[in-house]
Amino acid sequence: MAESLRETLLSDENKDEFVADARTVLDAEVKSKRGPTGMVIKGAYKTVNAVHASFVNSVIRVLLPDFLASLQPHWDDFAASGNDDFAAFLSDRGDEAANSLLEVVDRRAEGSSYRSVVKLYGQLRGQAHKHVVAAVPAVGRLIQGSMATS
Repeated sequence: MAESLRETLLSDENKDEFVADARTVLDAEVKSKRGPTGMVIKGAYKTVNAVHASFVNSVIRVLLPDFLASLQPHWDDFAASGNDDFAAFLSDRGDEAANSLLEVVDRRAEGSSYRSVVKLYGQLRGQAHKHVVAAVPAVGRLIQGSMATS
């Protein structure tokens, strides 16, 4: 088995930087959205950010352990493959990776006390898969780059 994503990226010395980098990726993905759906996503993101200034960072911190655990099998397969580009490797498994990540969010949303945020998520969930698939390469680059410098 390859090095643990959770243990490495969420260690005391790496966690703050990884959370900040994950936030940068999330912000860029939201900003890149276009058209009517993009406007809805951007509006929802703005609303979520208005809940509390640090809300998004807090959610990232809460979700990252489970996100990384859900991506660990892909990382293990990548490490065993001899491939040198996790973004491309993960992109080839985009549907599976997106489903793994969305299952984490779905579980968390079920137990969330932030009803307005859960309502927004519910409204966007039907289209979330294609947007997460589109973000998978950026997630792969983030993870590989962070693992390389950790």
